Amino acid sequence: MSLGLFATSTTSVTVGSTVNPADYSAMRETIKQISLPKIDQPKWLKDQIAAEVAAAGAKRAPGAGITVTYDVTTRGAITSSLSEFRLLANQTLNDSRGWARMNVSFTEVSSGGQFTLVLAEASQVPTFSSACSSEYSCRVGRYVIINQDRWQGATPSWNGGGGSLRDYRHMVVNHETGHWLGHGHRSCGGAGQAAPVMQQQSIDLQGCKFNPWPLASELYSPQLGI
Repeated sequence: MSLGLFATSTTSVTVGSTVNPADYSAMRETIKQISLPKIDQPKWLKDQIAAEVAAAGAKRAPGAGITVTYDVTTRGAITSSLSEFRLLANQTLNDSRGWARMNVSFTEVSSGGQFTLVLAEASQVPTFSSACSSEYSCRVGRYVIINQDRWQGATPSWNGGGGSLRDYRHMVVNHETGHWLGHGHRSCGGAGQAAPVMQQQSIDLQGCKFNPWPLASELYSPQLGI
């Protein structure tokens, strides 16, 4: 559809004569007074826009504020303080240096959380899966499993790199929770660099510096859609 604009003027201009800009003033005023008709959006377009807005919201980009719930349990003979484990794990998960930088908060619930954090006797870790070892921590499905031996004493690789036990506890909780968030393992980016938290720092630092916290490049979660 085309819209034509028409204006009349009593002023005549002879070709080749000098044009006075004031002669156009009446035309300009006439054009200003013309209001274009308001065309309402068709229903199909409104529906499409609404669907796109909903899809964008479903991606829950950082800044949306997401709460993740988890419950805590044990397996096997536990000699560590469970109350301390729960407290320190919660501090790690909600630390501003960690996964919380995605604007995610972690709340412990009595049961039925989105994942289960487990403090397990070393010999019991392989009972979750044959892919798990009694030497290290593991993640299987909804279970984020922390090996009690590692919780109590870290590993030779970590200790040899000068890492503290508290930082190891930060790292192992962040690492195994990172698997639940949808991350696989990563490798050292270069000698002397901070290790990705998803690197297997318990086994080998690969020339990197120990690091308990996710790098900026790791701040995403396929599990949460961010």
